[in-house]
Amino acid sequence: MRDDEKPFVYYKSGSGVKISPRNAAGWRAFAVWMLALFCATGVFVWVTIIADEAGWDDSSVLLFLTLPFLLVTGVWALAMFRYMKVRSEIVDVDSLLQIKRDIDRADQRKRR
Repeated sequence: MRDDEKPFVYYKSGSGVKISPRNAAGWRAFAVWMLALFCATGVFVWVTIIADEAGWDDSSVLLFLTLPFLLVTGVWALAMFRYMKVRSEIVDVDSLLQIKRDIDRADQRKRR
């Protein structure tokens, strides 16, 4: 896939990263990932309500529902990050800023 066709842009700056949708395909993919999280959260809330009505104590809900949900959510987040990173054009902001500084220094030397 060529860089101009990739649906996401991955910005690297120092130790920080940011991934943004670039085009309609990126926004659609992002919406699908968010819809999956929304559905999983809805199922978690529904099952938690059922467990509460069935008389489960708080420690059972935590152990058998909340912790697995958090684990699945963490795996989901890592999978989404990997999916988006693989389909991203990578932009190194630090190197771009360094190039800009070099150009500015060269312009200042020419003025002297």
